[in-house]
Amino acid sequence: MKRFLIPVLAVILLASCTQETTISIAPDINSIVLGPEGGAFDAVIFTNGHWTASCEDESVSFSPASGDYTLPIHVEVGENTEMFTKAIRIALLTQLDGNNRSSKIVITQHCGPFIFCEEPSRTIGPEGGDVRFSVNSNQPWVVVNESPVLVDPVSAGPNRTEVTVAVPRNDENVERFFTIRLALVDEPSVWIELTVVQAA
Repeated sequence: MKRFLIPVLAVILLASCTQETTISIAPDINSIVLGPEGGAFDAVIFTNGHWTASCEDESVSFSPASGDYTLPIHVEVGENTEMFTKAIRIALLTQLDGNNRSSKIVITQHCGPFIFCEEPSRTIGPEGGDVRFSVNSNQPWVVVNESPVLVDPVSAGPNRTEVTVAVPRNDENVERFFTIRLALVDEPSVWIELTVVQAA
């Protein structure tokens, strides 16, 4: 009986030694949504190995950046100055006995209110005509100043809108300037000016 048990125990021991080490990493927060002003939060990194955290977005900082086994991590996200919602990823990597496992925390950060035009100033000849501007915004906007020229549309947004300024013929023999101010309805302090310069 003893001769039979020894080989069986040896096989079991050999099998247990050749099995790969089970490694895991999982944050208690997988995703979070922040406003344009940014913010801070804490997450717990559950893992059974040595872990490191990294992020390509320079507005994100965290402490600690690495550790052993389960630890909390404090994350701080700066202001989003871009004109789009950002998807920020904090990459988490853990290692144990030569084996790797990865995970991540995804931060969705909204942008602030904006309105812009890549070419806000145009020049037209004395004969006049339609001048078109491409306006982009993430909120509704409205024309807020009186203008002697026709503007169409006088309100729109969000997203991209083609704005047409109808400039009449210039019979004054002097250069003329037309300025149209567009402001966000809910954030009137955020605005742009479209300018048409008409030659004499």
